[in-house]
Amino acid sequence: MRKSVVSMVLILVSALSVVQAAEFYTKHKGDKRQGEATADSALVYIFRPAVAGAGIKTWSFADDQFLGVTRAKGYSFALVPEGKRVIWSKAENTSAFELEVEGGRTYYFKTAIRPGLGKARVKLVKITEAEAQKYLKKCSYCEPTDAGRARAAEIASNRLDKALKKAANR
Repeated sequence: MRKSVVSMVLILVSALSVVQAAEFYTKHKGDKRQGEATADSALVYIFRPAVAGAGIKTWSFADDQFLGVTRAKGYSFALVPEGKRVIWSKAENTSAFELEVEGGRTYYFKTAIRPGLGKARVKLVKITEAEAQKYLKKCSYCEPTDAGRARAAEIASNRLDKALKKAANR
């Protein structure tokens, strides 16, 4: 009896997590949408290839510019103006580092999820183009909604200072 109650609670929490995530982005199953860098902007991809922590959203930024929100087997991308940038992701924690972004180039990152205290922790890792192509085959494009963009603006205003400090200490 006790195990079934615990199981039902876990199922309800997972379902609520999926519903909450749906308001922040639309995951286009099978959509392999891609972007293209421009002369003065780089293209930055963020992949979330693992299913671990499937219900957890990760929010990614370049300075205060929103790159996307993803969950398991999802990815996003955005154009980022060239120059020195802090690339960062947020879950329970913030993972960040500085990068000199060059126009015309493409950069690839994955968010690795680790167990945390009550929520998942994120680690942002720069990956190769070959790894990214492998992840592109098994991930679907995540397009942010207006609610997702609004939430990202809140996160950026609340966490950018922390991301800048993390990047400086790396």
